[in-house]
Amino acid sequence: MKTIRFIACFVLIHTVIASHSQDLSLWSKDTLDMANTAAHSVSLTPEEKKAVQLINLARLNGKAFLTRIAMPYIKANDKDDDEFVEGLYTDLRNTKAMHLLKPLDALCKSAAHHAHDMGTKGGLGHDSSDGTTFTMRIHRFHKPVIVSENCSYGYNDALSNVMEMLIDEGVTERTHRHNILGKTFHHIGVSIKPHKMMEFNCVIDFSVE
Repeated sequence: MKTIRFIACFVLIHTVIASHSQDLSLWSKDTLDMANTAAHSVSLTPEEKKAVQLINLARLNGKAFLTRIAMPYIKANDKDDDEFVEGLYTDLRNTKAMHLLKPLDALCKSAAHHAHDMGTKGGLGHDSSDGTTFTMRIHRFHKPVIVSENCSYGYNDALSNVMEMLIDEGVTERTHRHNILGKTFHHIGVSIKPHKMMEFNCVIDFSVE
């Protein structure tokens, strides 16, 4: 079977100090528990687990995520009311409840490998420091047919990384956003690690199976 590959090519290098305020109490406990598919993961840190939970909350109810998370974040960080923000508002309003993304240990290892590699070498992008492509790297840990990857830089908290990927400023095709809100993928791996040049970097890997 032919391998189909997706890649989010834009790197996020914003320097805005993020607001860490997020009122998850506005969701019911059942909804929060449902979205927290990484709760029992032994591979992820609490902040990495929170990234999975936030992504799943957006997938469960885009309108609620818009009013409770996205708009407060954008307001707190003085984001320009531009086409990227307006596009996100539209996409979240149109996001209907869909399947949740579940963490996969192999994807978590792939994401952690790349975040550590880029962090220690000060690199940017999806290729490893030795030139290995992101698909080749992921396939060392897992061999799905369809894969994708998001990378962002400068933040060590889940909210900022997820929101900056959703805003996807400067990315014409909004690839980061589509990876998070699209119906293609079923599994996820997340890693947030220190970065030599950008303070922190976040890698999120996706796969169909």
